Amino acid sequence: MFTKKASVYFALATILLVLGLVLQDWQLAALVLPIASLFFLSNTRGLPESVRIRLNHQVIPRDSFGEEDIHVRIEMSNETESTLGNVEVHELIPDAIKLEKGAAQIRMQLKALEEQDIQLVFASPIRGHYSIGPLVLRARDPFELYLVEVKVDSEVLSVMPRPERIRGAELRPRHLGPWPGIIPARTLGPGMEFYSMRGYIPGDDPKRINWKASAKHRRLITNETEAERVTDVMVVLDTDVTFYEPAEAELFERGVRAAASLASLLLKQGNRVGVILQGEERGVVAPAFGKRHERNILFLLAAARPGRAVIPTDYVVALLARLLLPARAQIVIISSLVDSTLVGGIRGLVAAGYSVLVLSPSPKNPARFESESEEVAYRMLMLERANTLIALEKICRVSQWPEGIPLSVILSKVRHVRSMIRV
Repeated sequence: MFTKKASVYFALATILLVLGLVLQDWQLAALVLPIASLFFLSNTRGLPESVRIRLNHQVIPRDSFGEEDIHVRIEMSNETESTLGNVEVHELIPDAIKLEKGAAQIRMQLKALEEQDIQLVFASPIRGHYSIGPLVLRARDPFELYLVEVKVDSEVLSVMPRPERIRGAELRPRHLGPWPGIIPARTLGPGMEFYSMRGYIPGDDPKRINWKASAKHRRLITNETEAERVTDVMVVLDTDVTFYEPAEAELFERGVRAAASLASLLLKQGNRVGVILQGEERGVVAPAFGKRHERNILFLLAAARPGRAVIPTDYVVALLARLLLPARAQIVIISSLVDSTLVGGIRGLVAAGYSVLVLSPSPKNPARFESESEEVAYRMLMLERANTLIALEKICRVSQWPEGIPLSVILSKVRHVRSMIRV
């Protein structure tokens, strides 16, 4: 392939030759000879007729929680039996990433059948998806008239939110699946919680005999337990945090961590979990099981950005919940409750039989305001949020999450009063 320099020389030679012939000026036409000699030397002493280069790059690790250095390994091999003396390697690195070791663009020489490994190292950036590459290798002749280019597609580095180790809230949806779990099913079956007592039947596990009750009734009495099952859960992250600009970043990141932590915990408990990302950027991960599914959820949350939704949140939540969840399943909404219309959507879900838990990260009151009007606007926003909280508390479970308090502490207070059923 010709370089731009070669194209310019070729065009210049063509113009000189045509002018020399038209004007019958042989001295002008003879100026083509030096350019032709340059092309001749480039063909004889430049790149070989066939250039074979193997090129690859690898991001290690491709998935990160932002707590480790990222390595980019570039592997190249000259499979030509000739030395390539003018080689340029360029790895496209996003501006947000600052290299600590290595350079994204280098010039080098590759000897015949030589293999080279290059390492680039940088600290893990903040949460998000980053395109590393494409990786381009260009080999030119000494006169830079001919060019061989090899290109490798970009790799995606995903910096995902790390789920926190938390204890879950006591979910009590009406819909339960057939698989064993930790949610009481209000029926007899394998479990940990006491459900009732009955007379001993031959074949019962001796460990379940209630010896105190047996002594009282003078016959063997067996404890029965409440069955524990799993459920279907949809975690909804509302990305609208337009409360007060200095506090928006912290408020939003807290919501992302909560969504990641809850999804991870619920999946480990055996539940089928899905996630809805609702805001300026939208995304959906349909409910499913397993470790690989957890990675899909964290991959979606890595791309989350704060912003006001174009489509109303109450409409999106109600529509997707009915499409993706069975009736009477569990919905967890993580929202700063800026949009008061969310109340109507939740009221419709509760009326349809869904169990709804609202987790609302609370903004920290600013130490000072730039102006009096700014303070008045903030107070009005907080008053509207308080009204929304009061309206929601009448129809579903609501937990406010102040800054500085662990999420486990907040979720531990989300409980139902259990009634002991005895026979």
